[in-house]
Amino acid sequence: MRVDKMIGNAKLDTRRNIKRNAKKGALVINGEIVKDTSTQVDPNVDEVYYLGQYVEYFENIYIMMNKPAGVLSATVDEDETVIDLLDDFYQMLDLSIAGRLDKDTTGLLLLSTDGKFVHTITSPNSNIEKTYEVDTRDPIDESFIEAFKEGVEIKEEGYIARPAKLEIIDEKKAIVKVTEGKFHLVKRLFSNLGNEVVGLKRIAIGNLELDPFLAEGSYRELHEEELSLFPN
Repeated sequence: MRVDKMIGNAKLDTRRNIKRNAKKGALVINGEIVKDTSTQVDPNVDEVYYLGQYVEYFENIYIMMNKPAGVLSATVDEDETVIDLLDDFYQMLDLSIAGRLDKDTTGLLLLSTDGKFVHTITSPNSNIEKTYEVDTRDPIDESFIEAFKEGVEIKEEGYIARPAKLEIIDEKKAIVKVTEGKFHLVKRLFSNLGNEVVGLKRIAIGNLELDPFLAEGSYRELHEEELSLFPN
């Protein structure tokens, strides 16, 4: 890979600055000053120093978290965020959240340094289903199934929600699948039909299911086979 890409992936500088500083002798590869930032290197073999700092290369990071209630899906805030739940190493990375969850919503949350991956997950054009377990205040009327399928009118926003899937599994419990991520969407689907969501947990994104052994507040990196569930 190009050495400027390796340095950029390590979040040490912008490519423009890397090119300018390399001309001043700031780039050292295997003990030799190199001024051409397009030079190819093997991150697993070559030793690269930039501005006197050893460049440690790593691939993009993909994290699955079981988000607890009461924590914000944000990277920076005065209140506790999901980033605060991570170890120091992960907190240093430029992580983005692939599909935020409300403060009181629990379940599957994905974080990554890969901007393309995050965009794929969050874009409605990707048509990736997000699956939720829903608990409601009142019994769920069978008519909701067809209403979800046709697209519920979100009156307070003045738009028709995309068609969604509703499976009633108990009097006040259901599984909901949506392909858009508007603010409080699942709650609004129910409230606009006269019911109220009192518990909400995301259990899947596409074909990726929340690890049942992952306790609330815990996280781990995705396995290769899990990453392969999403389009490149």
